[in-house]
Amino acid sequence: MKSIYKILRLFLPTLVVMMQSGCSFVKQSERTESAGSYEFADSIISQLSLEEKVSLLHGMGGGNSEFGDLDVRYFGIKGIKEKGIPPFYMGHGITGVRTGRDTSVHATYFTSPIAIGCSWDTNLYGDVAKAIAKELRATGNDLVLGPTYNIIRHPLGGRNWESISEDPFLSGQMAVAYTKSVQENGIVCGPKHFVANNQETNRFDINNQVDERTLREIYLPAFKAAVMEGGALNIMGAYNRVNDDYMCHNEYLLDTILRGEWGFQGFVLSDFANGVKDTKEAIHARMNVEMHRPKFYGDSLINMVHSGTIPEKRVDTLLKDVLKVMHHFDIFKRDRFEEEGSIHSPAHIDLAYKVAKESAVLLKNENNILPLRANDIKSIAVVGPNAKRFPGVSEKHPHYSYYLQGGGSGRTYYFHNTIVEPYEGIFNAIEEDKTTITFAQGTKTPDLYSKNKVIPEDNTDLSLLNEAVKNASDSEVAIVVAGLSGFNETEGWDRASAKLPGQQEKLIKEVAKVASKTIVVVISGSYINMSEWVDDVDAILYVPYCGEQIGNGIADLLFGKTNPSGKLPISWPLSENDYPEGSIFKGKGFEEEGISNTYSEGIAVGYRWFEKDNKPVLYPFGYGLSYTQFEYQNLKIKSSEFPIHIEATITNKGETQGKEIVQLYVVPVEPNIEKAPIELKGFDKISLEAGESKIAKFLLDKKHFAHYDALKKSWIVEPGEYKISIGKNVRDLLLEHSIMISKDILK
Repeated sequence: MKSIYKILRLFLPTLVVMMQSGCSFVKQSERTESAGSYEFADSIISQLSLEEKVSLLHGMGGGNSEFGDLDVRYFGIKGIKEKGIPPFYMGHGITGVRTGRDTSVHATYFTSPIAIGCSWDTNLYGDVAKAIAKELRATGNDLVLGPTYNIIRHPLGGRNWESISEDPFLSGQMAVAYTKSVQENGIVCGPKHFVANNQETNRFDINNQVDERTLREIYLPAFKAAVMEGGALNIMGAYNRVNDDYMCHNEYLLDTILRGEWGFQGFVLSDFANGVKDTKEAIHARMNVEMHRPKFYGDSLINMVHSGTIPEKRVDTLLKDVLKVMHHFDIFKRDRFEEEGSIHSPAHIDLAYKVAKESAVLLKNENNILPLRANDIKSIAVVGPNAKRFPGVSEKHPHYSYYLQGGGSGRTYYFHNTIVEPYEGIFNAIEEDKTTITFAQGTKTPDLYSKNKVIPEDNTDLSLLNEAVKNASDSEVAIVVAGLSGFNETEGWDRASAKLPGQQEKLIKEVAKVASKTIVVVISGSYINMSEWVDDVDAILYVPYCGEQIGNGIADLLFGKTNPSGKLPISWPLSENDYPEGSIFKGKGFEEEGISNTYSEGIAVGYRWFEKDNKPVLYPFGYGLSYTQFEYQNLKIKSSEFPIHIEATITNKGETQGKEIVQLYVVPVEPNIEKAPIELKGFDKISLEAGESKIAKFLLDKKHFAHYDALKKSWIVEPGEYKISIGKNVRDLLLEHSIMISKDILK
């Protein structure tokens, strides 16, 4: 009996492949341990020619579709049908599902990463990830290209809206939530853009010089968390160089750190079209798959193997990484279009609605003008270019989806009529027989792709402005819906200014002069410089790109159906010029001038920079107002050794239900080395009824106190005093307790 079992163990992987070639699949539950992912991958590779192996190490794009054509439904690896190897399809799931560049494929528009950052809600992101996974499965995809786990280094970065935060801890916690959830629901997660990819200017030709400590403490942690805690089985290598090596050639980051130190078990994709620059260097760095067509992983690779420059075993190793992931996710046998009924289901629409209510941040509320009481208001003037769809952008044009969403590959092509415009949401929230509502655009839409770009005002602008000012002067309340869109912040370039584009600032100021009450709703994916008008208005609600239910969410928040609970995941300075000089590179390409983008601010990124010298800001990191008041009491340190258990009692002292994001920071007291003056190391979002108290709980380990010593190549906890500070934001810390810690080295 044992001998028969040994024979079966030896030949079962090959039998499985043969059965799959005939479209008869073995169920996962019937596979023996010997048919595990490693053995299965080996059994496939043993049957392939060199040419067939190489065909599985690049995307399916052709000579004219290296980024993917609009009529190409899928990105991914073509597969080899004759050998029982199915295609491996890759879609986007950053805001919702996008399949290739096919604009006819629509899906639920759930959120953007910056909106999730504003929510500070890991459970919510997990729910979004699950829903996105279902819609990816329904559209035939196997892998999600993303999300973006890069740090927001400077407020002008064109893809800031695709990132979560300026803080590595907050980004990391969100990364774990998304990665685990999407993979538990059958989709391979591919975090991007690894690593130090923080701006769009010269993105194909920039050399980012980042010291080892800064890499380890700021730019790597979210990816590390996604791999080591979230179990990510794909990583996308960025276009940029890091310390002189292109990321997709960077053996130290891709092999030594990612695979060696973190134990990464998946495979690496290049970013599309320009990620790989040299066959041998990329192969040596163990970069697995070139996207989206074979510039370097086609004939060039085959010829180098034939010449002996690259061993065929190296090709086998790269392919094995891919095949074992495919096997692990049952891609060889599963139904390509499972979950078909999930696309834009009622449950997913409700989830998008929840995101819209959870992610907005109330920045200003003079004299408690908000929430508005609809029954007491006789007239409302809604003005501004973001209040209604962009005029002149046809639903048939792919740029229709730039409305209330960032631009580039991260967007989703939402169903044309599903997005709830802010005006629509506000209109639906009032009773027409009691309240009159008017609309005026106020200024031309800032459409940077249009032939008629927004330039200094002309007669059209003056006419639109006059209409808006008249409506505002005739109404009790003016709501200005301003901000950005995918035409202003997008993949491909960085913003030139953080101010509102076009004539929006003038619109706000002129409306504020005549309106009895002026509320500004700013919709954008990143920081807006408000210095010219912040003092002129009564209330400001920051609404990140938060999905197709954005209009209903805004209305619920303005009229008090929902209490604002979002908080800023980025610092909100007085001006973008308050950031470190050089923290966004504006020079020419590295090949042209040889000048690097030096991360000279080191670990002083975001609030760390502003807290270092107590620089003034408009709104600090973690800031956000509520319609109720929360009291912080009874800080308790429940253990003297690691892990440290910490508790604080939070009480809702107001008359309205609300949610509070309780934030824990670690502050080193008189450190002997340069350290960040304060760092976020915990947060807890709790819901409280009026008068209710709950305990916020935190757990701190040695890693929460450690810094990276580049010389010793270790994480070290410096001995000394540390303050555990808990509060509403980085500059409103209400509870504090000092602890003493002895030195330790973490491996």
